[in-house]
Amino acid sequence: MLVGFLKIIDNINTKKMKKYQFIPAFLLLFTVLSGCNNYGKEKIFNGVELYHTDKVTDAQADSLGNYLVREKFADGNAKTVQLTKSGDTIQFRMVVKEGIDKDPAYSKTIKFFASMLSAQVFNGAPLELHMCDDHLSTLKVVVADDFGKEKIFNGLELFYTKKINDAEVDSLGNYLVKSKFADGNTKSTLITKSGNIYQFKFVVKNGAEKDPGYQKNGKIFASQLSANVFKGASTEVVMCDDYFNALLVLPMNDR
Repeated sequence: MLVGFLKIIDNINTKKMKKYQFIPAFLLLFTVLSGCNNYGKEKIFNGVELYHTDKVTDAQADSLGNYLVREKFADGNAKTVQLTKSGDTIQFRMVVKEGIDKDPAYSKTIKFFASMLSAQVFNGAPLELHMCDDHLSTLKVVVADDFGKEKIFNGLELFYTKKINDAEVDSLGNYLVKSKFADGNTKSTLITKSGNIYQFKFVVKNGAEKDPGYQKNGKIFASQLSANVFKGASTEVVMCDDYFNALLVLPMNDR
């Protein structure tokens, strides 16, 4: 039996990652492309002009378009994007307001957006986000972080990289449901490995990583994951900000 597990989870204060509140702030896109180049086949998704080349399928374009609608990127305002590939790398290209590619304030959110597209639309495939001018010429390239793929367990978003196999993902997800970590509320987590060490990453409330009580409970939590999911293997809990950037790494307690 897990001692004080629910108390530990309550104290850790997990929550969902930021979604796309930032989009209206920077996606002030041109509504018409200049010139007469062939940008590919065009589809419209709630105001978004989505062009796609023959390097991607209609199904992939539809999946992207529907996702952009669902996540409020496609909000009825005119925007222009293109979907294509370079080798095995997906390229999501979007026309942006002049100068926004040079603004460092958007680097974190743009990279996060690219990472979520890879994980939630393209099954973890390598992805580049290209900020473009009104000829769809690249101004700046942002490479997505590896959030891997995604599974949902009772409201919990569980992302997992290629370093984790399907059996481990299901074992972890089912354990988190059984132990009430996945309790129907929306939370965001990621499981990966660094060498032979499992890393369980989750988004926490601001300041949680600085609290000694949370730090103690995080180490207990890492130990419980090791014992109950990962067959005693070394495990770390990583407290993260809204963009899955690490704030604090907590190893499991010594045996």
